[in-house]
Amino acid sequence: MNPKFVRVVLLVLVLANLFIYNVYATTKEVALTIDDLPFVGTNSATKGNLGRAHDRFGKILDYLVDAHIPATGFIIANSIASGQWELLEAFRNAGFSLGNHTYSHANLNQMSADKYIAEIAKADKILAPVMTQPKYFRYPYLAEGRGATKQEVQKYLVENQYIIAPVTVDSKDYQFNERLLHIPWRVRDQYVSKIKQQYLNYVWRQTLKAERHSKDGSSVQILLIHANLLNSHCLGDLIKMYQDNGYQFVSLERALAHQSTPSTGEINDQQMSFNKVDALWLFLQGYPIAFKIDRL
Repeated sequence: MNPKFVRVVLLVLVLANLFIYNVYATTKEVALTIDDLPFVGTNSATKGNLGRAHDRFGKILDYLVDAHIPATGFIIANSIASGQWELLEAFRNAGFSLGNHTYSHANLNQMSADKYIAEIAKADKILAPVMTQPKYFRYPYLAEGRGATKQEVQKYLVENQYIIAPVTVDSKDYQFNERLLHIPWRVRDQYVSKIKQQYLNYVWRQTLKAERHSKDGSSVQILLIHANLLNSHCLGDLIKMYQDNGYQFVSLERALAHQSTPSTGEINDQQMSFNKVDALWLFLQGYPIAFKIDRL
């Protein structure tokens, strides 16, 4: 065989391998995690609430299925109304993962380790019919506790085969969701697009911040959102935003495997409720305001 031809072939193979390596090395990945299942604010078993929860949860599920992306949901065990088990079953049957978010959305920074462990155990028993493997746990409020309390709870989780789900990008979607809920439902659709854009802009800024602060140069992110009214309107656009910016959605399992030092931290130790600042913001933005949350 001609030596010159062999050298050319080898050079082409080397260049091809370098190209493939660089593409792989620069691939950005994000795992989508959804807290507070089955649905924020609609755990009442009244016909109207159940109907709205089914409709809005169905939209979130459709976004996920249509985009063919993996997701992991975290369930508050005492928030499941009698007619909402089928929402969790539909989520699981669509191939998505379900984890434990305690029994009552407990805050470890405000209770003893024993009481918190009881919350986890009680939820575990209730959620057994729908929980998936591997077993994931997400701290409500991302509050991991401190000192001996933190260590005792983590020991319990490990002993009971739980994997803690960290967060690198907190969407703070609950703040935007509260604003949306304070717009009277009869005119809400007129203002969704404006709040949606503000929400997406905020999430992307948080993502860029997470990229800059990555301890190991990792391009793998774990995004926290909630099953709420906002995301029943915005999840499709959120998915598209990440994909348009070069991100590939991956499972939580893959994200954890590729992230050597995942960091949760107390990103939102206390979820802020709607307050005078939010009301003033809505007023200055030209939104109609309902000071009592309009759950419709």
